[in-house]
Amino acid sequence: MVSVLHDLVRGGRLPRVLCAFAVFSVVEYAAWIAVLLVAYDLGGAQLAAIVGVVQLVPAALLAPALGSLGDRFPRGTALVVSYLVEAAFLGLTAVLLWNGAPVVAVVAASTMATLTVSVARPVHFAVLPQLVRTPGQLVRANSASGVLEGAGVFVGPVLAGVLSEWAGASATLAFCSAVMLVAAMLMIRLRVPVTQRREQQSRLLEAVAGLREVGRDRGVLALLLLLGTSFVVVGALEILVLSFSDVVLGAGESAAGLLLSAYGLGGLIGAAVAAGLALRTRLEPPVVWSLVGAGLPLVAMAVSANLPAAALLVAVCGFGQAVAGVAARTLLQRGTDDRLLARVFGVQEAVMLIGLAVGAALAPLLIAWSGAASGFVPLGVGLIVVALLARPWIARFDRVASFRPNVVRRLREVAFLAGLAPPPLQRLARNCTWIDAAQGDLVIRQGDVGDAFYVVESGRLAVTVDGALREHTLGAADGFGEIALLHDVPRTATITALEPTRMLRVERDDFLAAITGSPDGRVVADRVAEAYPELERDLPPS
Repeated sequence: MVSVLHDLVRGGRLPRVLCAFAVFSVVEYAAWIAVLLVAYDLGGAQLAAIVGVVQLVPAALLAPALGSLGDRFPRGTALVVSYLVEAAFLGLTAVLLWNGAPVVAVVAASTMATLTVSVARPVHFAVLPQLVRTPGQLVRANSASGVLEGAGVFVGPVLAGVLSEWAGASATLAFCSAVMLVAAMLMIRLRVPVTQRREQQSRLLEAVAGLREVGRDRGVLALLLLLGTSFVVVGALEILVLSFSDVVLGAGESAAGLLLSAYGLGGLIGAAVAAGLALRTRLEPPVVWSLVGAGLPLVAMAVSANLPAAALLVAVCGFGQAVAGVAARTLLQRGTDDRLLARVFGVQEAVMLIGLAVGAALAPLLIAWSGAASGFVPLGVGLIVVALLARPWIARFDRVASFRPNVVRRLREVAFLAGLAPPPLQRLARNCTWIDAAQGDLVIRQGDVGDAFYVVESGRLAVTVDGALREHTLGAADGFGEIALLHDVPRTATITALEPTRMLRVERDDFLAAITGSPDGRVVADRVAEAYPELERDLPPS
């Protein structure tokens, strides 16, 4: 964990984003629990479930479209605005509660605050690949975000329970509003580039591009279905814990807060442990088996009759779900075009909110059907069954989005590729093929059409330009062939193997899609032009 923190604090922007996300996570759960406690006091589990569903449904419906804001505008700006709007609506909810406004008005204001969450979280996870430089750092940033979410789930309910009991729900929400302003201030001048060109921003259909991206891949659909099922568990857990604390343990709101905090503590530990996934080539096993492990303690809740045992079980559940969450988000980042990443995470946010709403609506039915303790059992069994059924499709997607660390390292050794963010670099790595050339083999010929980019793994190659052999030879970690691809001109040199040589080959379309399709990759062509000024003079204006 020390190495994780060391990696994260070396930069300037990433720590600010993570600090703001920490505030956001605590506020999200504190405000959510504060409103649920008010509803439970007024009308029991039934009213709490209704309020939960009402708050979640609008955000779930609008999340895919709202997530597009993180692709169509600078993601730093999107974070500032979403945090400010959330602060405003939390403040309004506090004022309404303080003045004894009708429950409908209070729920309407808190629903608008929940709506802003469907913008902030997808944008946060979409901005992370733009702030890190290596795939390992990306997983550790995801892990740190998971730790902060776990801390939010742990601290938020305790904060809500203590403040609500001591000063009332209105004071809790006022405090949440104030600290969200701090989060918004941290995001000012983040300077993260927009991922879409201006002409693309004006298209209304771009707002639902995430849905199209998701619909094209059954593996992504299976992954989102599994995540949605896990959030059904979370949504039902909040209501079930309130009832379990009241009926089974005979305790009050403080015991319910402790149980929910135990879930958050387990999530915090699980997210920290998930940092070890940084160099895994396959992420399907931790996604699936962690959720199977999260389902088993829910089944055991049926025979738990004391607070320590129940707290341990929900903590184990939180641990498994946190590990799966980090792995699933990293898998989505690996396999998704960065230009659509915020929208895909917007769809994931919608799935999450729908799952929470379904869980909140399901909880009273489970309590009525099987009781406050046994109501956990169908949730655990359902999570295990869905995880096992979804496994083949998630494994297929995992193979397509596989992480090839040795290839990534070799590509990053090429000077003009070193500045690429992990997602486009991983796309290049996924699409590379190994080829071998014997001594004397012609690799590319001057004047031919450029069809691929090459990176040397071992061996040496000669460079001939206009019939003249250059003194410089190409060796390990050298790349060649990019000029013809980036400038759309014939090959500018002939490359011949001087000895047995092993190379990575990236096809033209894959190279151009990864390089010119990412915000930081667009500077690559300029770097190449600077390195070859004599070529630039002969090129037509772009």
